[in-house]
Amino acid sequence: MRHEPGADCAACAIRAKSICGAVPHRDLDILSRSRRQIRFDRRQTIVRAGEPATSFFSIVSGVVKLCRSLSDGRTQIIGFRFPGEFFAISAADTYATTVEALTFVEVCQFPHSLLKRLVQAFPQLQTRLLEMSNHYLAASEDQIFLLGRKTAKEKVASFLLSYNEKLTQESAGGHCMHLPMTRTEIADFLGLTTETVSRVLTGLAREKIITVGLSHSVRLLNVDLLQHFSGN
Repeated sequence: MRHEPGADCAACAIRAKSICGAVPHRDLDILSRSRRQIRFDRRQTIVRAGEPATSFFSIVSGVVKLCRSLSDGRTQIIGFRFPGEFFAISAADTYATTVEALTFVEVCQFPHSLLKRLVQAFPQLQTRLLEMSNHYLAASEDQIFLLGRKTAKEKVASFLLSYNEKLTQESAGGHCMHLPMTRTEIADFLGLTTETVSRVLTGLAREKIITVGLSHSVRLLNVDLLQHFSGN
């Protein structure tokens, strides 16, 4: 973890789609003085469930995973967060979720005590938080439906399409993306085994719907057919 001096918030590339975008340009100095920019290495824990909830975070770059654990050690990945999204805003005194960096991650860290003052000063921030929270709620409902009703092929197809919407890089041959999570993590998120995820990916590649390359890269060759297989 590396702390860096605060940079100018006005120059932030993802400000427009983050919660900070609700703060008027003329008042960005308030945010700049109130937050710390922190970088985390790949696989580093950012917050741990049960620890005092003193801060919330907005992702500037990178991808994180959110996990919940049972007392016997069993763990479930409940979601991922991407640049422009936030995590660890909690109404409780402790964090309910463990958050781990899947890639090198840069975040802006804000004290929880600041949130109430910011919302009072900038009512539009409350609207932005509500919009983003509703998006996370809808994603959670989709995940419940996916886990309870979809087949393994539908689950993997839905996951690839959802991730493609977040981080796709278009190229002449289709949509190419790097998946920073392992197949075991994908399996955990989808309620499958690692072997099943590998088998489905191999099958989709055999049908020439995707190609699977080195370093967790996946290219979507036929998005329409993948959409059909997703069951949506």
